[in-house]
Amino acid sequence: MIIVLAKTIPKDESAKASIIEFSKDLIKNSKLEEGNIDYSLFDDTSDDSLMFVEKWESIEILQKHMQTKHFLEFGQKIGDLVSGDMGIEIFNSEKLEF
Repeated sequence: MIIVLAKTIPKDESAKASIIEFSKDLIKNSKLEEGNIDYSLFDDTSDDSLMFVEKWESIEILQKHMQTKHFLEFGQKIGDLVSGDMGIEIFNSEKLEF
């Protein structure tokens, strides 16, 4: 499983509200994609950042996701709302049984 952590810092509270609103379409459509396991957005109140946590079946499926209309449109919509580039970390993981 591929796990993506994508952190963004909105410019201000108004920008944050807009990013959250724009993310609704992104999350809804991403969850419908073949190979998506989960796609969520979390609000980190300690530093006012937003964190997308995504789970995908494979890196190839993630790469396809990054070319979808809803993903590209979301990036265009939030471009002027964020402070700097989105911090993205991608992990290859496996579930461990105890």
